[in-house]
Amino acid sequence: MLLKFIRPVLFAFLLQFPVMLHAQGFSQNISAPLSFYLEIAGNSDSYSINADYIVYRHGNWKSGLRAGVGTNLFFMKEEPGVYPIVPVEIYTMVGKTRNHLELGLGYTHRFTDAPDLLKHMYFGRIGFRYQVPRGGLLFRFGLTPFVSPEGRDEKTGALALIPRFGISIGKSF
Repeated sequence: MLLKFIRPVLFAFLLQFPVMLHAQGFSQNISAPLSFYLEIAGNSDSYSINADYIVYRHGNWKSGLRAGVGTNLFFMKEEPGVYPIVPVEIYTMVGKTRNHLELGLGYTHRFTDAPDLLKHMYFGRIGFRYQVPRGGLLFRFGLTPFVSPEGRDEKTGALALIPRFGISIGKSF
């Protein structure tokens, strides 16, 4: 009688064993901390080429630094002249597999003398990051609203919050 009960339980456990082993392969920490990617919109006017490095890794938490360079060339015909844009950011990621919640704070500088354009922008990020732990495809999507001391609401004089979003694709090493 006991043998009739143990056999199905043992059989069910053995069927789950390969699934459990497969799941363990994706719960590793990131071993490819350097990433290069193209970001559309986000922290620059139109696009930027970025590099980031994960400095801290422990369990579900990772933190890193990001820097990039972009321009308004080809996209901002109504703006006076072509100028470079430099975004920098400190970020943290929460997640142990390939999918992460990404949070960040940063600064973007526009190198322009145009009086109507904001030169200093401070932004936040909340988004999704897909990164293969051992290196490979990197995909990011996030909301990146910013404020600028130069951009104040005309009626109240308060800092204006400008909503933005960005999408990135690249590779980690």
